[in-house]
Amino acid sequence: MLKFKKHNELSPHHRYQLEIIFLYTVCLFLFIPYYLFLEEFQLDKSSYQWYFFFPFMIFYAIYSLNTRNKITDEEKINPRKRHIIHWVLFGLIVIFMQLQPSDLSKLQSIDLSFFVFSLFLADSYWDFKKIRLFK
Repeated sequence: MLKFKKHNELSPHHRYQLEIIFLYTVCLFLFIPYYLFLEEFQLDKSSYQWYFFFPFMIFYAIYSLNTRNKITDEEKINPRKRHIIHWVLFGLIVIFMQLQPSDLSKLQSIDLSFFVFSLFLADSYWDFKKIRLFK
């Protein structure tokens, strides 16, 4: 029988990856009642969306950076090659989504939050501190 590891038994690097994903998922689930509240009181969604996402993205970035800084170099996991294929496909999907014609009522805060989420998720697979653009 399979025995699953508890959250505190995972390596700090895996914990960082899971916290990035689950915290963003919680954000999206919390946004649904907020969106329904905006619809119920017929408030402008294009301006009120930022009252939810700015505080959350600030919290998300600070929390994720604090978690990331607790990982030592010995605890970091080397990325696998298949993940770069996933990120190339992800990049193409994001580009194609932005090329689609959109109306002004589109929730741009979700796009921005997804961009922040994808940066942290990419950082959890590659250590951007070690990348040198100019040698």
